[in-house]
Amino acid sequence: MSVQQLFFVVFALITIFSALMVVSLRNLLHSALWLIMALLGVASIFAILEASFFAAVQILVYIGAIAILIIFAVMLTHNIMSVAETQTNRSWGIALVMVVIIFFIIITQISTWPGFNTRLQALNIPGQDAVLAFGTGLVDPQGFALPFETASVLLLAALLGGVFIAFDQRREKKS
Repeated sequence: MSVQQLFFVVFALITIFSALMVVSLRNLLHSALWLIMALLGVASIFAILEASFFAAVQILVYIGAIAILIIFAVMLTHNIMSVAETQTNRSWGIALVMVVIIFFIIITQISTWPGFNTRLQALNIPGQDAVLAFGTGLVDPQGFALPFETASVLLLAALLGGVFIAFDQRREKKS
């Protein structure tokens, strides 16, 4: 095992542990902080794989913007962070079983794909042409324009929902 592979495994384990902490903690603010750690682990994996552009985007966009947005939403809705409120779903066991079943179905389906065991070839695009190709892929209607725009609408809806919930709770307190 090379040093690069060792670092990859270490950062992958850190990312998985952080992701588990995100979904298992009861305190929303602590979950948001663990989310930042998980996103930082993904950025580290991108850096190890020599995808420096994706690592920078991961840090700037996800950690810098989305995680801060989540922390603001948590602080706006601070009343749901009280100890008296239960923040666990009573059906978590059923959800866990369903996640494991779906995970194994997806893995078995992906493993039957002929390209599953092929090694990726590096793009032979020098310099800034790689960034240009990435940008074109994001905005090209045949590329990733629809998922990119769908993600932006989803983030906007989450922000509006958080603000609505925060203002709705403040109105109930004044009444």
